[in-house]
Amino acid sequence: MARRHADAATFGACAQCGTRIDYLAPANGSSRRLTPVSKRLCDNCRHRSASLYLSANVLRARDGDTCSLCGLFVPQNAVKPHPLAAEVDHVLPISMGGTHDPVNLALAHKTCNIKKGNRPPSWKRDPDEVEPLLADWRSSGPIPPPPSCSVEDCDRRVESAGVCSTYRWRLRKYGSTDLPLRPERPSHCTAADCDKQVRAKGLCKSHYARHLRAGTKCTESSCDRESNTRGLCKPHYNRWLSRRGVS
Repeated sequence: MARRHADAATFGACAQCGTRIDYLAPANGSSRRLTPVSKRLCDNCRHRSASLYLSANVLRARDGDTCSLCGLFVPQNAVKPHPLAAEVDHVLPISMGGTHDPVNLALAHKTCNIKKGNRPPSWKRDPDEVEPLLADWRSSGPIPPPPSCSVEDCDRRVESAGVCSTYRWRLRKYGSTDLPLRPERPSHCTAADCDKQVRAKGLCKSHYARHLRAGTKCTESSCDRESNTRGLCKPHYNRWLSRRGVS
């Protein structure tokens, strides 16, 4: 692993404009580092081309229901992860300098798009490889979509017990899909004659500090005063401050 990371490329060039790209640098102002595969374009080219991207439904209305790679029918009711589901294919792959320009986008089957990978635009798939999938589709009909969460107004996929992962976590922790009501917290200090804002445990900053020090005694020998800072009472703490830095 050490040798592989040492030999890995840390810099590259944008596939469109040739700008130098640092693969290890954060992208788009985030702290997440991107891999060389996902940083084939610089930030400027990625932002400029992303605004031109078209969805599979728009491409279907523009070019019809035909796959651009195998030339066969793309069913409208096929949903992912079915191999016949509609996807957007970049005619010229992004790794070769392709963009999201509508001229460079075409409709394709999911299986054909995966098979193509980053091959050149001249690559086409043999229709005989896809025809059995279409035959099974015509005979069995569309595959029903995966069940959704049984909680009202939630369309996430079911994980277990008929609910999604979020509500499953609530069921295991609280026994219900609803979050428990939190008690109302006071907005001002609950100590007598104090109207400062609450910091913790219903107390302001100064009263909370006294609460933490309550019952603690100064660590100096023969001193029974209440500790203030660093386990010392106020007089001993002031002496420690005066002696600090003196040899």
